[in-house]
Amino acid sequence: MSDESSPKVLIEGRVMRIFRSLLFLPTFFLIWTDHEYSAAIALGLVTIMGWYTTFKLRYLEEEKPYYILWLSSVEGVLAFSLMITILIRNLVKHYDFPWILTVGCLFLLIRVVGHTLYGLSVVREGKILRRGSFWSKASSLAITLTLMIYVLDIEHYQQISMVICLLFMGASTAAFLYWFYRDPDHRQPLSVASQLTMSRIVLTPFFIWVFFYDNDLDYQNNKIIFKSLALFMVVGFMVTDFLDGYLARKMGEVSTLGKYLDPFSDKISNMTIFLCFMASGYAHIWMVALIYFRESSVETLRTLAATQNIVMPARQSGKWKTAIQGGGILIILVGALDPLQTIIPGWPAIWKYLPDTVMGIITAATLASGLDYFVSSKHVLQKYM
Repeated sequence: MSDESSPKVLIEGRVMRIFRSLLFLPTFFLIWTDHEYSAAIALGLVTIMGWYTTFKLRYLEEEKPYYILWLSSVEGVLAFSLMITILIRNLVKHYDFPWILTVGCLFLLIRVVGHTLYGLSVVREGKILRRGSFWSKASSLAITLTLMIYVLDIEHYQQISMVICLLFMGASTAAFLYWFYRDPDHRQPLSVASQLTMSRIVLTPFFIWVFFYDNDLDYQNNKIIFKSLALFMVVGFMVTDFLDGYLARKMGEVSTLGKYLDPFSDKISNMTIFLCFMASGYAHIWMVALIYFRESSVETLRTLAATQNIVMPARQSGKWKTAIQGGGILIILVGALDPLQTIIPGWPAIWKYLPDTVMGIITAATLASGLDYFVSSKHVLQKYM
């Protein structure tokens, strides 16, 4: 490839990968509005563009590793969020709990987190990122095809496609581990703060299981013990969110990994909770869509900053946004507890409007925070304008 064509193809590949990530967003809306065929077409376009950009970018040695790493991570988070959305939709339509789909969500989450952690450690060491193996590419294709089958709700092929998908992910993981542990330089223990951060990511799928334990879309009908457990898990998420930052500073373990992993875990846990709220009628679809748009946009902004070797720290507005989201989630989960229905006079009338009001405040605070990030990062965007 000539020096004259490299920049052109480089920009083309970047634009197409960003556009591919944005294609996921309308897919969420199409799924919840029962436009299954349109959602499947959108996923088909995502697959085609993914393979095309992989082909275009694999020869570009000058592409910055941080850009490839974070855009790939964003795409993985989007795929995981889409699978979670399908899981919740199936809970709405069917009474049986989709265990195999839940296992698929957990495996995909582990895959995304593992890829991100590995990529960060390699880039931090100044090494070249390992290109995707055959099994890695095959598992990515299997994930997308499985999502399409679940979107179309083809019941006879859902379980078998998910089993095939899990086998490919297992083969990809085995191939990677074999290669990874041949190089002792990669064996780096995680800090206590990073382990706390990762605990929120790993426990997020279990929150879905607790929230919909009785297979009833109406969370009010859930048993009090599981309502209490869901509330306890959210409190645990908030406590670990405080502790990981506190311990990292106290123990001198503040790292680039922690700066990226902490907001990543917050988005995974909070967006999952908001999707559960939407399924139970505590949040409107447009609220969750706007929140998701803000979160994915800020992550894309972090990716663009990383290509310029700029680490975007958490802004004060982001901290307020996280606090408001956490407080709002607690208010809704506490308000759904059965004892309040009888202890507080007139509570049923208050509860009728409380979830919408709280989610409206959360949505407004989230959008305001996103605007603040973009205004403060004009220097990052100027390069692409």
